[in-house]
Amino acid sequence: MIAAVRGVIRGCTLLLVLAGLAIGTAGPVNAHPTLLFTEPGSDSAVPDSPESITVLFNEAVTAGPAALVVFDINGDEVPMGTTVTLRDGRFVTASPTGTLNPGTYTVRWRVTGADGDLLEQDFRFAVGIALTGDRAQPDNSATSWRDAVLRWLLFTGVAVSLGGLLAARFTSSARAENSALPTVRSWTVAGALIGLAGVAGLAFALVVYAGTVAALWQGRSGLVLIVEAIGFVLAITLTSIRGRTWPAAALLIVVAAEGVRSHANLAAPGWGAVLTGIHLAAAAIWVGALLHTVRAVVAWRHQRAAVRWVLAGYIALAMWTFVVVITTGAVTALLLIPIADVVTTSYGRVLLIKLGLVAVASGLAFVARLALRSGQRTDKAPTVLRAENIVLVVVLAASAVRVSTPPPVGGSAQESAPPPSSIGVVLPLATLAGQVGVSVAASEEQLVVRLSTPRRGDYYAPDPDQHYGLAARLDGEQRVGAELSFRQCGRGCFVAPADWHDGTNILTLRVEADGWHGATVSLPVPWPVEPVGDDLARAVAATRASGDLTVYETVTSDATAAARDPEQLDIPAAFFLAQEPYADGTAPLAVRLPNDARPVRLALGYPAAGMNVLLTLDESGRISEEIFTDAKHLVTRRFVYP
Repeated sequence: MIAAVRGVIRGCTLLLVLAGLAIGTAGPVNAHPTLLFTEPGSDSAVPDSPESITVLFNEAVTAGPAALVVFDINGDEVPMGTTVTLRDGRFVTASPTGTLNPGTYTVRWRVTGADGDLLEQDFRFAVGIALTGDRAQPDNSATSWRDAVLRWLLFTGVAVSLGGLLAARFTSSARAENSALPTVRSWTVAGALIGLAGVAGLAFALVVYAGTVAALWQGRSGLVLIVEAIGFVLAITLTSIRGRTWPAAALLIVVAAEGVRSHANLAAPGWGAVLTGIHLAAAAIWVGALLHTVRAVVAWRHQRAAVRWVLAGYIALAMWTFVVVITTGAVTALLLIPIADVVTTSYGRVLLIKLGLVAVASGLAFVARLALRSGQRTDKAPTVLRAENIVLVVVLAASAVRVSTPPPVGGSAQESAPPPSSIGVVLPLATLAGQVGVSVAASEEQLVVRLSTPRRGDYYAPDPDQHYGLAARLDGEQRVGAELSFRQCGRGCFVAPADWHDGTNILTLRVEADGWHGATVSLPVPWPVEPVGDDLARAVAATRASGDLTVYETVTSDATAAARDPEQLDIPAAFFLAQEPYADGTAPLAVRLPNDARPVRLALGYPAAGMNVLLTLDESGRISEEIFTDAKHLVTRRFVYP
């Protein structure tokens, strides 16, 4: 009996010793697997529908066939393929069964760790609207011939209607003196219908381009077309009941809308629209009044006194419209295009053609004036006026081509004016577009984009002779926006007006640089933002106080290359922070992004050093994620604490 008891005691003692050895020699165990990275990235944006959605963990997990579920902004589930695991169970991925439309999506993932516990979280990403065109040209000079034809119809409609209304005063006064003269009716309704056809064509093209009819009221381009359509419809309606004044006022609505849409208004908001509106109104009156006058001269060709009366009225009108057209056109040209680019860019060459045509029309108008002064040559006036009318119609076509050709973003980059001073808080963001560094500064009604590439032979020095191409558009989560119009503000620097809306704005950029891989990228731009306050200093202090940490890091110099597996680094938090630009808890540009009950994110900018950092904080206020971008690298880090 005693021997049996001793045997049991020895057995229990041995078990306790073995258990103690097991406990004493066991390494640290992670209670749960940790999510390291996602693709698309959390709170990021992509320019096109992603081929797959992937989450990466630091250890193997088990995932069911529906482990990844995607919801659109309305909460409706998006059809997905079967979820699979790769790379020893650390990668969980699934592909959408169709194309994801532009908008914001939420991904909910659910996996089981090696300990048997179920983990579930979600993250968001956005899909932007793809940019049109094959290439982002440095002078952005491709002409849209479809738009040119449609805008020629629009301009012709305004000219026939508005100019005809004013010239009708001369024919009405002539008939008041001689009621036997045939009536020359105004073509206001016909002109408005022509213009309305042009507006309808432009609206249809916009809807097809955006893929949704909502583009007509969710962006400035669509709203301008709606206002123009209203102006033409009002002109048609008022012509039969309100004489000439009210239809002319309705047509001026169309003119004002074109001013708002113009390149000049983008370059100089406000007075650029006024300048373009005056230019278009004067040109329309010149062309339309001439057309009405030619019709009257032909109809009254046997009534010399009536012909001289109408010609005198038109020539007086044409003189001041000519002066206004030339003056406003010259100022607009100086505003939009440097002298050095007049011959070397498409926009400049179209402008030269238009100026040549205006000179020809002016010469014909001078000949008509001489014919009027000489009573013996009055019979030659109709022929001269017809020729002038034809030339002016071609001038309208040249104008349509010009406004459908984006002006160059600037001349010599070294001589370009710097961007205007920022108003309010500046949001710094950055990414890599292929091998091209992209730094973005968003401020009140303004966007500044700076591009950079490595230098051949000196990787860390910028290349002073590097040429860049940039095209961009700005959209909302549920709002179709428009492409942005940039001007150059230095080598690799581009500035454009930007209409930021509350919530998440999706900025899509197509970037090119001679000799390097460019790409199309998208960035979510949350708005409005607020100063960071002491959030950064407290986050640095909390991270430093954590002692040791594990960092999972990926580094790339070409964002289009295949992603590498993350490197694991076990280092003291204080040592890691000492290498970071925000080690002292400050940054030249530091803002807190709106979180909507999501983790706190801080955007930091170091313009002088060409660096940007995006930090995500955990529930304890420590840094949990970091995206570091400079001119040549994109570094993504995930922090895991003991």
